[in-house]
Formats: sequence, C-alpha cells, structure tokens
Amino acid sequence: MAEYIKQVTVTGDISRIGTDDDLIRAWCSEVAKEIYEQKCEFAVVHVQGLHSADNPDYAARVICGCITDDPEIYRAFDSSRAFFDTTLTGLGNLYLFKNHRDVQYYDRFSNTGYIQVEAGHNHRIGERESDGFIQNTFGQSYTFRKDFYNDDGTRDLANQRTGFLLSRFRIHGKEMTFVNLNLHSLPFEDVNEIATTQNSITKAASKREKQIDLLLEELDAEGLRNDAILVAGSFNSELHETDLLNYLAKTQLVSTIARKDEEGNISAIEHVDRNCRHITTVERTRFDLHSIHDWFFRLGRGQMVKRYNGELASIAFKGSLKEETCFFQPSRHYEINKKTGKEEFERTLCPAWSDRILYNENMNDLFRHDSFCASGLYYGLVAEEKHVGPHKPVALHSTICLK
Repeated sequence: MAEYIKQVTVTGDISRIGTDDDLIRAWCSEVAKEIYEQKCEFAVVHVQGLHSADNPDYAARVICGCITDDPEIYRAFDSSRAFFDTTLTGLGNLYLFKNHRDVQYYDRFSNTGYIQVEAGHNHRIGERESDGFIQNTFGQSYTFRKDFYNDDGTRDLANQRTGFLLSRFRIHGKEMTFVNLNLHSLPFEDVNEIATTQNSITKAASKREKQIDLLLEELDAEGLRNDAILVAGSFNSELHETDLLNYLAKTQLVSTIARKDEEGNISAIEHVDRNCRHITTVERTRFDLHSIHDWFFRLGRGQMVKRYNGELASIAFKGSLKEETCFFQPSRHYEINKKTGKEEFERTLCPAWSDRILYNENMNDLFRHDSFCASGLYYGLVAEEKHVGPHKPVALHSTICLK
C-alpha cells in the first residue's frame, strides 16, 4: 500500500459563462489539464452557478463530458461519480478516481453506510436528489428563475442560489467529506454603506458568515466533524472596500467627492486629483481605478491589496477552517479588452478572492506539508494565462499521507 497519494481540488463558478458554449468548453479543458498534469490519485471538481445557463442540464452534461472524456483524464481515471443539482442548489460535484477499488462513498440512507464505487462513470444530472449526496439551501426556498445577472450587470437577488452540496468518501481507508459551497453573493448593500461604514464587516459579509456557521452546524448534526473536511466553492468573499478607498485617497493625495441621488443617498464615490482628473469611481455597478485599475490589482499577483482580503479571517481565527495563503491574484472579475484583445480586470465590481478552498484540522493532519519539494501544498489559479470567463477557477494540490 502506498504511503502517500496526490489529490487535486478545483472549484469554479460558471454563472457568467453559462450561456457561452465555447467558454464552458475552454473552462473544462483548463480544469482537465490542471488535473491530469498532476498525475493524481483522485480529483475533486466543484462547480457553481449552473442556474445561469439557458439549459442547466445541458451545461452540466457538457462539463461532465468534456472533463471525463478528455483523453488524458480517460486514461488516468477508471471511475467517477457526479451529481449536478440543476433543480435546487445549482451546484455540481464531480469526483475522479484512479482506482475505484480503493474508494467507497457514504450513503446515510443505506443499511451498510459505505458503498463500493463501481468502475465507470456514474453521473446524475437534473435529478432532485442522488444517493451519497446531501443538499442544503440554508433554509431558503426557491422558485425557479434563470437569470441572476441582469442585462445592466446588476444581480437579481430573487434568483440567488445559496447553499451547499456535500459528499463523503472513504479513500484508501481515510474518511473525507467534500463540501461545494455557494454563499450570499452581494459585495455590499449599496454605495452608501461603503461611504458611511467603518465596520470591519459589511451586511453582506455578515450574512456569509452566518451561512458558514449553518454549514458547520449541519456537519455536526450529520456527525461528520471527525472527518477530514474540505470546503471548496464560491465563498463570494470581498475586499474591505472602505479601507481600500481610504488607502487610495491617502496615498494618491486626492479629494473625495460623494455624489448623492434625489433622495439624498450617496450614489457614487469619486477621487479627484488637483488637476480635476478622476482617479477612482465607485457606483452601484462600477468599481474603476481608471488609469491604474488593471495594473494595481495585478501588482505582485494582487499582494498590494491582499491586506484588505480579511473577510474569512474570523472563520480561521475560530479554528473551524484553515486556508493556505493566497499568493495569487484575485479570481474575479475578468474580461477581454476589445481594443487590445488582452485579458484584464473588469470595472464593474471590485476584484476579489471570491473562490476559495478551506479545510479543517483533520484534513490538515492528512496533508504532507513540505515547502521544499513537489509534495508540498500548492494553492493557485487555474487558467492564469487563458481567458475562461470573468471567474477563474482555483485549485489546491496536496499530498495525502496514508500512514
């Protein structure tokens, strides 16, 4: 029996490319490449945003098919299990295994508990539920609507699908629980909140924190806290924009102007220099640093703004979940500049590390931590040099100790 096995986890949000077949296929190609290049024993792929597609079931079939039918993936893995929940949560979980004989999945409705994974590819798409998977919507009920992003770039809260999709496996005798998560996705309530709040957490961030608490409570209720747990999904965490704007105003020696609407609420925040040039503009659907926008968020792979990436710190401080340091640039929001043809950060929302992979202490104990060789942990972006939509997937490579 091997002492160590390699695993790869990838999480990605397709909510902005669900209607673009070419981009979805490019996304899948990059995810597959990320997996097969690592020559891993098993791989985890978590997908969010399926409800944004014109036909969520078709998008799910494309994703499952493109990844598992990739020649390199097909040769490397003899089996896979997937449940793409296009009915309730809009989440999809795909698990790839090099040798099905070494893997069992847990089904709480069966008498035997763990069930042997069979050879081949077992993918459930569009069904209301699937054996071995647990759905949860944080107590919310939904009416089915397709479009979360409106034509003007605003978000339709009525169609926001928050929740998680959980699965549990016994891999080489180690019990592991994998959670695909999609949290409350608004960065802030309105521009007025950014201008007036001095709190370290926005109302939207507070909602996300409560949803994580609900997840942890559900793990307790299911008796899974003793498992090695990995949570990979759309945490939708945002930068603390108030602090970021204060920093920009101070370092660039600009004047801050708050424009108000007819009702007296702040509708925009602008930074203007002594020559009356606009340096920063923040509105409901705009976050624009003008001439330095793309450079600033890419500088040092985003390390200039990482100090404002503290939304998940309270979770780590509680000891509930851990995370590797984000030594990569923000995972959102990207677009192709029509003039230059190059990829750059959008100017509609503040770039952020929204897609994350966290894990508990028991999973951390399984990881082989070795920064001096390839067996150490790697945490970074997928498709860093290729445009696969506004949201880049994030990957965690790790070596699992079986001793």
